[in-house]
Amino acid sequence: MDKWLSHPTALKVLSVIIALLLWAVVHFDPEKTPATVTSNLDTKAYEAQSVIPVGLDEEHYALVKLEPTVVRVVVEGRRANLLGLKDENIVLNVDLSGIKEGEHVLPLTYKLPKGIELVEMSPTTVTVELVEIQTKAFDLGVKIEGTPANGYITGTPNFVTTGGGQVKVTLPKEEMALVGSVSTSISVEGAEKTVEEKKSKIVVYDTEGHPMEHAVINPSTVAVTVPVTPPFKMLPLQLSYAGSLPDGLSVSAVKPEMDKVAVYGDQKLLDSLQFYKGVTLDLSKIKGTGTYKAKVTATDGVKMVEPNEINVEVTVVNSETRTLSRNIQLGGLADGLEATVMAESEGAFAFDVLGAPNVLDALKTDDIQLSADLSGLAPGTHSVELKAVLPRFVQLAGGTLTVNIEIKDNSVSTGTDPTGEPGTPTGPPTETPDGNGTPPPEETANSGNSGGGGNSNTPEDDGHVGPGNSDGSSNNPTNKGA
Repeated sequence: MDKWLSHPTALKVLSVIIALLLWAVVHFDPEKTPATVTSNLDTKAYEAQSVIPVGLDEEHYALVKLEPTVVRVVVEGRRANLLGLKDENIVLNVDLSGIKEGEHVLPLTYKLPKGIELVEMSPTTVTVELVEIQTKAFDLGVKIEGTPANGYITGTPNFVTTGGGQVKVTLPKEEMALVGSVSTSISVEGAEKTVEEKKSKIVVYDTEGHPMEHAVINPSTVAVTVPVTPPFKMLPLQLSYAGSLPDGLSVSAVKPEMDKVAVYGDQKLLDSLQFYKGVTLDLSKIKGTGTYKAKVTATDGVKMVEPNEINVEVTVVNSETRTLSRNIQLGGLADGLEATVMAESEGAFAFDVLGAPNVLDALKTDDIQLSADLSGLAPGTHSVELKAVLPRFVQLAGGTLTVNIEIKDNSVSTGTDPTGEPGTPTGPPTETPDGNGTPPPEETANSGNSGGGGNSNTPEDDGHVGPGNSDGSSNNPTNKGA
């Protein structure tokens, strides 16, 4: 044995065996040994890791101070884990649950991914300050910036979003009294049409006009529509009528749902308008009492009218016939001539009209005018068509009206000369109904008739229904039977 041990080869073999045993002892626990820890773990430092407050009672308090907002963090872990570690994986919180108004020093808490350990955090506490807050509703204003295109004006802005033009502002209680206004700004520079649903930021201003940047606004933005239109004027509405009702029916009453419309156009045109007539009710579409729609159109240089359609309540009844009598206005008679209306009876001319009973009952003498134009007529008897000016919803029952009128020349002498012989006429013979050149003895026309100007329709006469409506001539009270 001693010889074997003293042999050089045996000593070498024994040395190798002992070395292997020692290596096996050192590496026997592969999961955790001093050699493993030393070779696989590493550390990493984060110099500015953000602090996130949690648990704040935002309904009653606001955080106005947090110092510091970032801290230094050193973590340890396997090298592979540290290589995949991101800033957002390290969560540092300060818990504000149950904290009241005032300044407080609070500890930091942290959350790390599995396999990562905190080695160092500096500092470990932060200073916070809470103030009591207040929320109040304010009316939202709109500041119009810029100038629209030449000749255009801006209207009242409309808020597209819900809330009725109000926003909620949250501020520290002691600062709420400093709020001066809450508004948003919309630019209309060079606009030729309405600025539609433009979204803009809402800003809270203090009493000196400075923005209060830390104010919490709900909502923070708003969509606004700003009308950009030509100048406009509210004008009384005057209905016009087209077509006619079925036979046997008459309009008893008409009531539009509104009495004024907004008319847009050049200012000079608007200044000249006293009422608006661009509304037509088509009577041919009316079959009975009810509500009908009438188009409101832009006419005579008007650029736009609002609304473009209105509802009109129409009452329709059975027609009635009334016999009326009126004097006839004679006009256009040449100088030196006189005219006599050859009426069937002495006095006014009788004729029939159709209409609703209540409309006929309300007629006054001046509401209906009859006139005859005698321009260019020579002496003699003529059948002349009369022109009738009628109120709306009243029409002639028999269509057109005609009357016989006798015209005489005053310059013709029918007396005797000084010798006792019958005088010789100095003018052309006068045609008479019986053809003998002698006027009827029962009618004698006064002289002095001359051409008269026409009576213009008043605004109330627009849209008269029925035939024969026209302007009448000026009345000559010297005409017998007129």
